[in-house]
Parts: sequence; structure tokens; C-alpha cells
Amino acid sequence: MSLETNDYVVTPATAGEYKLSGQMGIISLALTVLAFSAPLTTVAGYIPVAMMFGGVSTPLMFIIVTAVILIFAIGYTELIAVIKKPGDFYAFISFALGKSTGLGAGLMAAVAYFLILTGVASYFGVATAELVKGVTGLQYPWYYYSIICWAAVALLGYLHVELSAKVLTWVMLAEVIICLFFSGSVIGSGNIAIPVLMPFSVSGLTAEGVNTPFAMLFAVSFFIGFEATSLFRDEVRSPEKTIPRATFGAIIFIGAIYTICAFALIAAYGPEVRTVAQNSPATMFSDALAKFVSPKVSLTVSVLVMTSSFASVLSIHNVLSRYLYNLGTDGAFPRVLRKVHPRHSSPYIASLSVSGLVLLVMMPFIMGGVKPEVLYGQLSGVGTAGIIMLMAVVCIASLVWYFKQGRKSTLNFGKLFFAPAISGSFFIGLTALVMKNFDLLVGGVPGERRWMLFCLLGVMCIGAGLARIYKKTRPDVYARLGRTHM
Repeated sequence: MSLETNDYVVTPATAGEYKLSGQMGIISLALTVLAFSAPLTTVAGYIPVAMMFGGVSTPLMFIIVTAVILIFAIGYTELIAVIKKPGDFYAFISFALGKSTGLGAGLMAAVAYFLILTGVASYFGVATAELVKGVTGLQYPWYYYSIICWAAVALLGYLHVELSAKVLTWVMLAEVIICLFFSGSVIGSGNIAIPVLMPFSVSGLTAEGVNTPFAMLFAVSFFIGFEATSLFRDEVRSPEKTIPRATFGAIIFIGAIYTICAFALIAAYGPEVRTVAQNSPATMFSDALAKFVSPKVSLTVSVLVMTSSFASVLSIHNVLSRYLYNLGTDGAFPRVLRKVHPRHSSPYIASLSVSGLVLLVMMPFIMGGVKPEVLYGQLSGVGTAGIIMLMAVVCIASLVWYFKQGRKSTLNFGKLFFAPAISGSFFIGLTALVMKNFDLLVGGVPGERRWMLFCLLGVMCIGAGLARIYKKTRPDVYARLGRTHM
């Protein structure tokens, strides 16, 4: 007896060599992808950036973005139920728009996640170096700590995903506690500097000085990671139930945290919150924490920001490892990437490959003395742009598939048409905003670094071209792309 998979035959004795397994539940899966966005790091360092554009209305913008992403997730999870295969953007776009577009999207997604991973790993080094210097007075280069982070993540990524999930659970719990404690201290102080309903007034979206589209662009970037739940399909219990529930749970949870913390910051600073964000974005959260909680808490927050960024690196590493595993399983990348560890049930070759690539990319920057801001600012910005563009493509893919095949099925019309149509309009508009104002994500003067965006689009073209080459020279590999024929 044998198990036939992807046009090659796997015997029962070797099936485990290529098959991931696990028993993660809803909470473990949700926390695994939630850690991607590093909630405490976002609240402390990036929500103030959103407030530069959104001002007092930033909490309302988080509510709107949460609603749009939930609508996106309705169509997204419906496609998960239809395809029944792991693969994230790669599998979905292959399924709806064809294998060439799918492989292009898969390669672009892998590169985008890789850029974000490298950027966050360098940020960990900077945050840890500042923490050690502040506590001990000792000053070591940031990359010492980034390499320590790299080694720890490489080890955890090699082991079973459920060990990573346990680490991420405790880190996320600590992050959430400090975020809610801060928010509760401000709101419960009785010293709220604005009317309670003011941040939720629709009129604030068009107030003078407020740039709603830019604020929403940053808000969406804080949610990236939720879409990766489908990559863990083979490692969860009852994936038909676990993946949708974890996806919606992650979106609602992170949206609520960001909304509450944004409201607390506005309650702390009042109508001048946008001015404060523009002048002191780096210390805005810590200053409010010292005032409403205690100056002694700042050290705890610094430690948690460090662990938050570590958890983010681990989460992204696991996501990218499974991307390479899927591409290896299909034969688009070397087939050795599909190997699963016999004891840990992890994609260990793919994981080691990710670790090696991160070190390979970081070393020239380290040896060249490049400032870490270049790594965590520009690389993360380019990666974020790529994921936002792919969300728009997924919405288009859902609509195309519905008109080609979905109408013939008994699947829900609203989930497969209205949900992607509404969210697609939003993400297409956001993609246009990214292309026009790319410097917002990567820094620099307008147009100076747009070549990075073209490089990212070039990666997608390379992936599509590679699929066409496979179609002519290796039809067996082409047939496996996306595993949509299974």
C-alpha cells in the first residue's frame, strides 16, 4: 500500500519524512501568528507613528481597519475551506489565477517575509543593546545581540512548532498584561484629557491636519501575520475549525488591543496627541507609562519590548520555514526542503535554510558598518509593502475564482463575492497609496527608494517566469505547483 502525493509515490515508511504534524489548538495557533506583529513593540514604537497622521481619530481608524480585515478574512477562510491545503497566498492565488501567477506570488511573499524577518532581527539587536547599556553601562554592538537572537530562533525553529507556541504564549501573555495595565491605569485615573467619545467621532477623520489614508496604511501594517494561519494546516487539530477560529480570533484580539491602547495614549495626552507624536514618538508611550503607572515600570517595558521583538522573529521564522517547505514539496524549490524531522516533526531543512539566509544577508551589512536603522526600517518597509499588495491580489483571486467556478457550487455568495469585493477595494486603494508614497514605509525623500518596490515586483515576475519554464521543461513540477490538482 502506498500514499500518492504530488505525482510521486510515498510509502508508509517514508510518509512522515515529508508530512508535517502537530496538535496545536485555536489559542496556540492564534498566539503563534499574533506574535508576528509584536503588539507591545507596536504600541510603544509604531502607534505613535500612526498618530502623526491620524491624531485623535486613530482609535476609530483601528476599528475601521479591524472591520475591513475581518471582511477580508471571511473570503480568505472560505477559500481555505475550498482548497484544503496549506500554502497561504501561494496556494490561494495558484488555485484561482493559475500556477504562474501563484508561484510569482509565492516567491514574492517568501521574499517579503524574509525582509521583515531580517529587519526585526536587527531591531532586536538595537533594543537589547540599549537595554543592556541602560542597566549595566556596558556597550556592545547591536549585532552581538542580533546573532544571539538568530541562534536561539534557529534552535527553536528546528524543534517542534508546539515548543515555539509555548514560548510565544508566555511572551504574548506578558505583552498583553502590560498593555492592558497601562490602558487601565490611564482610563481609570479619572484624568482623561478629552471627551470619552471624541476619538470615535467620524468627523475626526476629515479634521484639519489628519491624513486618514496614511494612518490606515500604518494601521494595516500592524496586523500583518494573521494571514499565516493556513500555513500551519498540517500542524493543528481539526484544521477546518481551528484555522478560521484562530484567524478571526487573532484579528479581533489584536484590533482590540491596538484600539484600547491608542485610546489610552490619547486620553493621556489629549487633543495635542498628534503634536506629541510628531515631536517625541520614541518616548511617547514610556513617558505616559511613567506618569500614569510608575517610572519604575520602564525597565520592565524595555525588557518586554526586547522579548516582544524576539517573539516576532520566532513567529516570522516559523512562517517563512513553512513557505519554503511548501515550495520544496511542490518542487519549485529544491526538494530537500520538504524533509520533516523524524523526531520533532518540523520542516528542519527549510528552517535551517531560513537561518542560513538571514545570516548571509546580515553579514555584509554588519561587516560594512551599515546602521541597523537601514535594516529594520527599509527592509521591514519593503516587506510590508509586499504583503499589502498580495492581500489585494488575494481579493482579486477570490472574485475571479467565484465567477469561474464558485457560482456553480453551493458555497455562500456573500462570503466569496461581497467579502473580497469590499476588502479588495480597500486593499487595491492601499496598494496605490503604497506605490505613490513608498517613502512613508522605507524613509528617504519621495521617489528616492522606489527602486526597492520595483525589485519586489521583479521577484514576482521571476516567479511567474520560473513557472513558465517549468511548464516547458519540467511539466511534472509545473503540475504540482500550488498542489491545486490534488
